[in-house]
Amino acid sequence: MRGAAAHAGWLRRTARLDRPAWLAWLACAAGLALLSGAAPLLAADAPATASGAAAASGSAACGADLAGARRTETARHVIAWRADPQKILVGRHFAIDIVACAKPGAPAASGIAVDARMPSHGHGMNYKAGIKPVGENRYRAEGLLFHMPGSWELVFDVRSGGDKPERATQAVMVR
Repeated sequence: MRGAAAHAGWLRRTARLDRPAWLAWLACAAGLALLSGAAPLLAADAPATASGAAAASGSAACGADLAGARRTETARHVIAWRADPQKILVGRHFAIDIVACAKPGAPAASGIAVDARMPSHGHGMNYKAGIKPVGENRYRAEGLLFHMPGSWELVFDVRSGGDKPERATQAVMVR
């Protein structure tokens, strides 16, 4: 088996559901994902101005204190993030520590949302991440779970004041 059929078989064996129950569960999950438009939980109440080490210019300085951090960018922000635990395993909850740095001349992030999707399959996670500010320009997203192996995409929506959120993505391979 290859591709979607292999993943469907894996999911069916993992969930230990008979065929009618599995199909009902799959239809329900797909319907909820389509209907929800998945507006991920948003963490707000971050400081309104860029300052401190997190506001330093350049992507190299952003999140320099997060060992093993990966970086992605929007037009006005650099996002440094690190998974906890650093190796993301299929079927295991994980958290993400995030630093959102404003680029020179840009306003500081006033909030950030985190979600994940599997573009090749057209679905996201079965869990909604909770996110909270933990310091100046810092956030922690908890409760993420990749329920199947493959290529996932983390999605970061960064807000600055009343502006429309800017989106940054980062590919993540889970085996």
